[in-house]
Amino acid sequence: MSSGMSKAGLQRQLWRMGRASARRDGGGGQVRGVALLLAAALLALGLSAVVAVFASYDGIRSRAADRGLQYQEAFPGRKPVALAIDGFDEVGGLQYSVVHLRPLTGDAPLPPGVDHWPAPGEAVLSPGLVRALKAEGSQDRYGRISGTIHDEGLASPGERFGYANPRDEQFNEKAALPVVGFGGPNASSSGDPLFIKDRGRLVTALYLILLPTGVLAVVAARMGSAGRDKRTALVSALGGGWQARTWLNLGESALPVAAGAVLGVLPGLLVAATGDVRLPWIGYWLSSADLRRWWWGTALSGVASAVAFLLLVCLLHRTGRRGRTRSTRLAARGSQVIRWAAMASPLLVFATVWAPAQLDPAQYSDLRMKVYYAGVAAVLATLPCAVAVAAGAIGVRLAGSARRTGSPGALVAGRHAAAHPGVTARLVAGVGIAMVLVGQVQLAELQFGESARAARATAARVGTSVLILDIRPDRVSPRRMKSVLDHLPPGTVTLAVRQPDPRLDEPALLQGPCRALRVVGLPCAPGGTTKAVPERTKVMSEGADKRIVEAVRWTSPVAGRFEVKEGAVLPGVLPGASPGATADGSGLFLLVAEDGGNLPEDRVRQLLRNELPVASASVGPPGASWLIGSNLSAAHGRWVVFLGVPGVLILALAVALANLAEFLRFSRMVAPLSVLTGKRKVYYSTAAWALLAPLLAAIATSLVAAMWLAVPQEKPAEGIELSGAMLTGTAAALGALSVLTWWWGSRAAIRQSTLWRPYGD
Repeated sequence: MSSGMSKAGLQRQLWRMGRASARRDGGGGQVRGVALLLAAALLALGLSAVVAVFASYDGIRSRAADRGLQYQEAFPGRKPVALAIDGFDEVGGLQYSVVHLRPLTGDAPLPPGVDHWPAPGEAVLSPGLVRALKAEGSQDRYGRISGTIHDEGLASPGERFGYANPRDEQFNEKAALPVVGFGGPNASSSGDPLFIKDRGRLVTALYLILLPTGVLAVVAARMGSAGRDKRTALVSALGGGWQARTWLNLGESALPVAAGAVLGVLPGLLVAATGDVRLPWIGYWLSSADLRRWWWGTALSGVASAVAFLLLVCLLHRTGRRGRTRSTRLAARGSQVIRWAAMASPLLVFATVWAPAQLDPAQYSDLRMKVYYAGVAAVLATLPCAVAVAAGAIGVRLAGSARRTGSPGALVAGRHAAAHPGVTARLVAGVGIAMVLVGQVQLAELQFGESARAARATAARVGTSVLILDIRPDRVSPRRMKSVLDHLPPGTVTLAVRQPDPRLDEPALLQGPCRALRVVGLPCAPGGTTKAVPERTKVMSEGADKRIVEAVRWTSPVAGRFEVKEGAVLPGVLPGASPGATADGSGLFLLVAEDGGNLPEDRVRQLLRNELPVASASVGPPGASWLIGSNLSAAHGRWVVFLGVPGVLILALAVALANLAEFLRFSRMVAPLSVLTGKRKVYYSTAAWALLAPLLAAIATSLVAAMWLAVPQEKPAEGIELSGAMLTGTAAALGALSVLTWWWGSRAAIRQSTLWRPYGD
């Protein structure tokens, strides 16, 4: 380097050299520029997604706290302004909060986001709940909708939430609690905070995008590395230090990385500047107000992406060992790191399977999850290195055997695999990680729980042909109970259920008129009984009507048997039966369709809302609460798919770019063989050993790793198992991709060989 050249001038010259080399690199520079831009954009997008999670949860927590009910019990010195019953309802299989409010004074303070108090028989609902009710055809569920709740009164823009003021006959003041105001540290919580997962789980799930993006970043940074490594070594031989190498690398990479970082943060900034946006397929509404408050975090994610990426580009270039810095011969300084990572990979697999099992799930569930996912991420980072080192060891033997067999393809591929494990690691990283990632996404979808799965199975068997009606006797008089039962939809027969003490091994008792018992095939004395107290009949579940069997399964501590008794479903005399035939008035009933079809559950539920006090009754198919819980778990599982599918696509992009870079490098590497052999077959054999064999080895290794890593999450008794068919299909698809890579690489080498001419370098 010229001693007269100023430092600033040298830096500008090295920057221009880097830019020029990126444009002249035989087409590879342009391909690498696109790869750098895409990787930087995806990294910035992933980091801005993390910022969006923190911003959204911060906004949810703040707005939910501002609207929380201040019960007089927590503020005994203050005067109540309203009466409230905080309850739940469901639409479309998903539960939400609805607060029944009755103001006590005309100047009572309004909840946040509400313009006026709804009159009795009216409701103020969130836009999301209004849309859901209209889609179901039940927009008048709580009476006339007199207004909507503004964003400042909602935890999130798409939240299903509402305030309803029941009619006088629907409002039970004895069940209501006095409220003195809204918001504050001691206020209650309702709405989305009760139904969403904690922030840490969603941030952890983002590894499905961030980890594949990291793989893509490494692949993009090292694309076309052979030529740059030579230039870097030459700069070192001419006396250039790390500053000179840094400016050379920045000249090659800075512009596409900066452009990608800007593109990556644009979606978040546009949402913050324009308005709320609904995430596709998942249906969640992202708050623009939350992102505006965290705009600095979104902008910082772009800066962090660019800085991290440029640092990665500079660190991943080989500079030669200290003793050889005066030579242009390359020395793979990173090979030692790859070998250490390869040695750690099997240990990390064992630790990921063993460590979570040592923590009590009841006490350390969150820590177990974090340890497990940290282990999975570490395995995915080191697994390609293990395959590369194994390929290098086999390559030495392959090259040795090639000397005896005279196979030029095996000789070249074996020596190359042994000398360049980093190239092999980048080649196989995408397919290896894709196999494990697909398995993790599939397992995450199955985390519903045993009871939830049983509820889904029950729903599949009986649908709504039987409903369980639970009316609270302490809030509803027998007269009003009878009015409800008398107005059930036509074709509905009713049985009363008496539940025994769950501590005793006693079956449930089903009681009803003879006609109702006969509808479901239960024993009944023809013409009624003449005894003062009708006898109980013991019935085994085997062979009984499946609707009754499923209902008993969810209402009785003893599922295998139950008792039957002819009598009244409500206290009083049953026509056609003896005067003493009465039920105990527990308020639990079975509603069964006389024709065996499905009952109109929505009509029955609306009947309860219209005729009974608020929060005094519930109705649903057997296992309804668990079924709703499983629907919520399924909704949470959709986030895994929502994040996992882009992650797999990013991996596919990484595989494509790695293969494209490998084709360019491979074709240039083996082109001189045309002079030595004169046969095209050598390119196919060389590509088979250099491309196809490592890819197939990575698929097999990752298949074993995916099966091992699934062990901590599998629960065969609950149906949570890794799908063998899915793994086989994924392996077959990746295998086909590997064969295509081999064929494409071979053809690229053949085309390059026709253009190759010897040079004096």
